[in-house]
Amino acid sequence: MKRLFMMLLVIALVLGTIVGCVQNNPTTGQPENGTAQEAPKKSPMVYKLGNAGALGEPAAIVCQLFTDLVNERLEGEVVFEFYPAEQLGNEITMLENLQVDLQQAVMTAIDTLGTYSKDFNIISMAFAFEDHDHLFKYLESDLADAAFKVLEDQGIHVVNFNFKKNPRIIFGKKPIYSPDDLKGVKFRIPNIPIWEKNFRTMGAVPTIVAWSEYPFALMQGVVDAGECTKEAYYSVKLFEAAPYVAEVDYAFPLEALSFSKTAWDRLTPEQQKIIEECAEIAAEEFNTTINTKWQEDKKKLIEAGVEFVDFDKEAFMAKMAPLAGQLESEGFWGTPGLYEKVQALR
Repeated sequence: MKRLFMMLLVIALVLGTIVGCVQNNPTTGQPENGTAQEAPKKSPMVYKLGNAGALGEPAAIVCQLFTDLVNERLEGEVVFEFYPAEQLGNEITMLENLQVDLQQAVMTAIDTLGTYSKDFNIISMAFAFEDHDHLFKYLESDLADAAFKVLEDQGIHVVNFNFKKNPRIIFGKKPIYSPDDLKGVKFRIPNIPIWEKNFRTMGAVPTIVAWSEYPFALMQGVVDAGECTKEAYYSVKLFEAAPYVAEVDYAFPLEALSFSKTAWDRLTPEQQKIIEECAEIAAEEFNTTINTKWQEDKKKLIEAGVEFVDFDKEAFMAKMAPLAGQLESEGFWGTPGLYEKVQALR
C-alpha cells in the first residue's frame, strides 16, 4: 500500500511539471518558450452601396469615386463595396433594403424619397423651382426639416444631397415652343404618378415607357416626345429620333446619398465624419464634371443637327400653376400650403 501511494505521488509531480511548462508566464503573459500569442484579428464591417446607373453614367462614376475615397480614408475599419446597374434592385427596392439593413447605402434621385416622405414630391412638380439655388433654399430650410425627420423615422438617413444633375428638358420629333405644341402628343413618362399629372396638365398624352426602352419607343412611334436631364439626352442618343429641344429647365434633379439609419448609427463619430467629408469631395467633382460635359455635349448636338428652339417659359409656368392646389388636395404632400411657402423662398 505504501509503495502504491509513492508511485501515485511521483506521477502527480511529473504531470504538474509538464503542465507548468506550457502555462503562460504570470509576469509577461507569454508562454515560457517566449512565443507571443497573437490577438484575433477583427474583421472589417462591409457596407454595400447601390445605384441604378450603369457603369460609365455620371451617378455610377461618382459612386465609385466616393467608394475609393472612403475606403482609403477608413483604412480597412469599414470597407465599402459598390454595386451599380440595379444589381441590388431598383431605387425603391434599394431604399427598402436600407430600412432593414440588407444594404447600407444607396445613391438615388432625391425625389424618389417622396415614396417615404411625401413633402419631397414637390421636387417633382414641374416649374415648382426656378433653379438649383431655389431648391437648396427649400431643402436647407426649417420647412424641409419635417420631411427629413420622417425619413429618419423610417430608417433612412440622408448624408448628402448636393449631387446636382443638369436641369430637365423637353424634346420631341417636332418643335415645342409652348404647351400648345404638346396637345395630344404621346409623351414618355416613367411610372411615377406626379409626372403623369405634370404632362397631362401641359396637354400631352402621358405614356409609361421603361428607361431602357426609351430610344426604341421614340424610333418606333410609341411616343413622339419626352423629357430627361440634359446629359442623358446626349448619352442615350435620344436626339437621333427627337431632334428638337426646349431647354425649359422644368425641374432641377439632385442625387442623394442615403444610409440605413441602423448602419449609420453603428459607425463611430470619426467614421461618420470621414464619410461626410468624402461625400462632399465626390459631390464637388460630380457637379463640375456634369456642367462641363453638357457644354461639350451641346456643341456636338448642334453639329449633329439638333435644333434648340426658342420657347415661351412663362406660358409653361402659367399652365402648371393651378396644378399645385390639386396635388395638395390629393395628398401628394402633407404640409398645408407647401407650394406657396416654397415660392416665398425664391
